[in-house]
Amino acid sequence: MLAIVAMSASWAGPACAALGGDAASVAADGAELHGVVNSTSLPQYEIEEITADAGMRVREYVGRDGVVFAVSWAGPVLPDLQRLLGTHYVEYTTALAALSRPGLHRSVRIASPGLVVESGGHLRAYAGRAYLPMLIPAGISTADLR
Repeated sequence: MLAIVAMSASWAGPACAALGGDAASVAADGAELHGVVNSTSLPQYEIEEITADAGMRVREYVGRDGVVFAVSWAGPVLPDLQRLLGTHYVEYTTALAALSRPGLHRSVRIASPGLVVESGGHLRAYAGRAYLPMLIPAGISTADLR
């Protein structure tokens, strides 16, 4: 199971296509990360993976309609969740604030009908994913979004 951690948007790192947005920014995201963008085309969606020299890997899952329905990350630093989650960031922070355990968490899972965010890790080893359940193409398992 994916380890999960509460993460802040305090890291001033690169932007990525936001959940629910379009994939037009993938090339710009790759340039901002000083990374290489590789595309993998699957029958129902594409994976745009950005790999940076610094060890950060961001995957953007884009449906055939051109909408980003999921993002995942792994790397030595926390990503900028405000930029990754886009308009869903407020929902995430509101749910995070409502957790019964205040403060930093080694793991967190925020789940609502419209948004799921899971993240975790520790210094130099962070990983997570966020997805919009209603936009996941039919027949695709959330286990595929890693």
